[in-house]
Order: sequence, then structure tokens, then C-alpha cells
Amino acid sequence: SGGQRQRLFVALALVNDPEVVFLDEMTTGLDPAARHVAWDLIEAIRDRGTTVVLVTHSMDEAQRLCDRLAVMDAGRIVAMDTPRDLIARNTREVKVRFTAAGADLPWLREVPGVVGVGHRDGQVEVTGCGPVAVDVAAALAAHGLRPEDLQVDRPSLEEVFLRITGRRLDEG
Repeated sequence: SGGQRQRLFVALALVNDPEVVFLDEMTTGLDPAARHVAWDLIEAIRDRGTTVVLVTHSMDEAQRLCDRLAVMDAGRIVAMDTPRDLIARNTREVKVRFTAAGADLPWLREVPGVVGVGHRDGQVEVTGCGPVAVDVAAALAAHGLRPEDLQVDRPSLEEVFLRITGRRLDEG
């Protein structure tokens, strides 16, 4: 299988206990289960002290496995940071979503950091900046509302990549 073949390639790369290992598109074409096995293997290699240079187009993979990452566009590095800091630096707004059927919530507009309150697909959607999720949750609790489906949506690493490179999903 593809997963077994990738494990063999990694084992061969590690036979001489190198300090640095380069892995190029290691999980391309693998099914989800094999991909997670490969990710666990990469984490184990990294955790034992080997530097892993991972080349990937999978932003989920990069976000999970990379301590630092470089975004390349047209052969040039256009951004470099930790995945968390790269997302934070390139994120303007956070969305907080929850269900509150029939609740009158105009007071949410007064919560610090809130820039908009709307309704979408039966849910309340609050858009804001900074620690708006904490402030919205506190305001909801103060008004006796405790939605079980409170969700915070931040842009993904993929969305940040597209923003940094100026590309759209349908571009090559």
C-alpha cells in the first residue's frame, strides 16, 4: 500500500541516524488513515531530535507538524513564522457562532471588539477582533444564555496562505 511504501522510504532515510531529514510531499495520495500514521511517524522522528524539513502543499499537515514554516510563492519565501503566529498576524476578524432561537440579542453589538452581529443558517454570527470570543461568551453567560454549540471560527492556514500569496482557490 501507499502507506507501507512511505514508511519504508522514511525507514531508509533514517537508517544512518541523520541529523536532518528532507521529506517531499510524503503523504500525497495516501488515504486518511495512512496519512495519520505517516504524521505520527514524522512527529516521532521530530520528537527524538531529528530536524525534519517537510515539503508539502497540505496546510493541515503543515499546521500539525511544523514548528516553523516558510510560505513560498513563485520560488521565493514570502512569509516565515510558526503556524500559530502566521495565522494570528494575518487574521483580522474572528467569528463566534451559536444557536439562540428566538433570543433578542441587540446588546451583543456593545460587547468590546464586536464589529457585527448577524444571522446565518439559523445561527447567530458575531464578528469581531481581539479576544472577542471570551467577551461574547461572558456577555452571553451574564444574560443567562449558555449555548451548547458555541463555536469560534478563525481563518485556517490555507486561507492565510491564499491571502499571503494573493491567489484564489481556482488559480494554479
